[in-house]
Amino acid sequence: MKIICLQENLIKGLQAVSHLAGKNINLPILNNVLIEADSNQISLTTTNLEIGIDCKIRGKVEKSGKCTVNAKLLNDFVNLLPKDNVILELEEDKLKIECVNDKTNINILAAEEFPLLPKVEKKNKYSIKISNFKNSLKKIAFAVSSDMTRPEISGVLFDINKNKLVLAGTDSYRLAEKGVDLDYSSEDKKIIIPIDTIQEALRISNDIVDDSLVDFFIEENQILFSFSNNIELVSRLIEGNYPDYKQIIPSEYKTRVEIDVDELVKSIKRTSLFCKPGINDIKIVFISDKQETILTSTSDQLGENITALNSLIKGDENEIVFNYKYLLDGLNNLSSKTAIFEIIDNRSAGILKSKSDEEYVYIVMPIKQ
Repeated sequence: MKIICLQENLIKGLQAVSHLAGKNINLPILNNVLIEADSNQISLTTTNLEIGIDCKIRGKVEKSGKCTVNAKLLNDFVNLLPKDNVILELEEDKLKIECVNDKTNINILAAEEFPLLPKVEKKNKYSIKISNFKNSLKKIAFAVSSDMTRPEISGVLFDINKNKLVLAGTDSYRLAEKGVDLDYSSEDKKIIIPIDTIQEALRISNDIVDDSLVDFFIEENQILFSFSNNIELVSRLIEGNYPDYKQIIPSEYKTRVEIDVDELVKSIKRTSLFCKPGINDIKIVFISDKQETILTSTSDQLGENITALNSLIKGDENEIVFNYKYLLDGLNNLSSKTAIFEIIDNRSAGILKSKSDEEYVYIVMPIKQ
């Protein structure tokens, strides 16, 4: 194998794939990046057996071949090379790297030891604008459970019905749901994608500055994302059924509140300084007569805080206690200047909505007193 490519192209490809490698002490080959060169293209591949990432880079192939080298070492080394042509040549059990006046040999492992990535046929195609893809996933990912004993909620639900994609994530204490239009859709599907895969997809998406389409293809137990920057991500899907969360979304309310997001976030942060450690409780009282929202918290050791905010309140006077961290997570993902609270009572889930995005809903369970 002998290839020549620009340092900028090589490091961009390595940074896209090397994040996945280097986390397995039992299978050293998983710490490596597979470099393959044939007459048409150069590809870089890593996997952790659950997720695989492949990136095609531009360059000249003088001799076909393949090998694997430590991904972190190669990434760190190439990152320090000058922005010039880099020559990578396989010589017996070494990868020889030349750039300007720099000559280096890195030990390799045989490419035959590298696991094969699952092949996903590009039949059931779905497409979405990269901006919609990123924004929607960000609004959901933070609410997904990290508890692997309940695998069905350790991922994001993709519920596809015609050209509408509904995403949902929950840890059983709060739930986020976001609807978004697809630009192309095949048959209706309902799948659960592991949160690690979602985070990798977000990381790759964040490096794409244009508003191109991201395509994804679904098979029985695999999904393949294809990005416009020549990167493909393949992952297993989570087996099982996602909880029927629709039944916990209240269909009515007794109190509806419109309130400024920035003021509420600052008030919650102040009030939270006096909440009970480990419980993170703040009490919120909605006074319709005064059109005021009162936030309070009390600590026997530290003292108490009471903050009043002007707000537009319709319906009954009401009060509820929330974990302030869950509230901040929801408010920080509203992408709106005005938040809408819908409350039934202090025992039922509260709904937080964005005034500018009717397709985003965040539900928080109260702390029962």
